[in-house]
Amino acid sequence: MAEHLAGLLLLTVTAAEDIREKKISVCTVTVFAIAAVIYHMASGEFYWQKVIADMLPGSMLVLISLLTGESIGYGDGVLVMTLGLWLGGIFTLTVTVTGIMISGIYGVICLLRRKYDPIPFVPFLLIGMEVALLYA
Repeated sequence: MAEHLAGLLLLTVTAAEDIREKKISVCTVTVFAIAAVIYHMASGEFYWQKVIADMLPGSMLVLISLLTGESIGYGDGVLVMTLGLWLGGIFTLTVTVTGIMISGIYGVICLLRRKYDPIPFVPFLLIGMEVALLYA
């Protein structure tokens, strides 16, 4: 439960930043990443293999960012890596895929309306998290 609350708080704070400034604060993400490591170490559930597995969805986004010239920003990938530290890899993958699907629907709507501005991605991750929590 605490992990889900931390994930929601991380996404809420960074979604507001992403909408307002079109970027994500490195400081905010770093603080949440360090807090996740401390939380798991204190609970005795810290294993490097799990950390690496939990960060895979975000690592894939960083790779996609690299391959697409930052169609999805590096910050989004690093944010998802941090989210994985809190939520675990499978739940984070669910949140990310749901967010990508919802942002794709929004993107099609924008294209139909001939609106070509960059779309902040983190708000869609927040919606994806809320949807995933409804079914968890």
